[in-house]
Formats: sequence, structure tokens, C-alpha cells
Amino acid sequence: MNMKQLREKHKNYFSPENKKFFNDINYRVLQSEKSKTSYLIQHTYQWSDMFGNDKKAVYVVKPVTNKGDILESVAEFKELSEVKNFLKNK
Repeated sequence: MNMKQLREKHKNYFSPENKKFFNDINYRVLQSEKSKTSYLIQHTYQWSDMFGNDKKAVYVVKPVTNKGDILESVAEFKELSEVKNFLKNK
């Protein structure tokens, strides 16, 4: 599953309105080295700036099934390099 296929399957999920509402920065699909599972990597601020807090970006890792279903997040990291290290062992 690549990003283009995922966008086609989940048009509302990746809509400009949804991106703005959830305070997302960008999206990418990466594959684990061992299992070859695809993961949606969602770079987002989420709602980190609520209640006067500083805006903090994170990378949220969500598995993607062969059918293109996006599953619940399994990890969250501050840096993309941490995501890539995580996926090396998956």
C-alpha cells in the first residue's frame, strides 16, 4: 500500500478540512524492514497547544492492512529518525 492508494481509499481522512481540524502537518507511508507491513506516518501537532501549552509536533505510527484499512496507532515519536529505527525491528 502506498500513499497514493491510501489517499484514494480514504478521501475524507486526508481531506484539507480534516488535516486542518486535526492540526496535521503531513503524511507518508513507510514499510517495516522485517515484516514488510505498511505504516501510515502522521506528522501532526494533534491538540498539543490546548490549554495554553506550546505546539509540539509528533510522528504517529499507524499500521495499514493489505486492504488499506488504517488501524489504531501503535507508537508516537518526536523525530522521524526514531520512527525509522522503530520500523527496522518490526
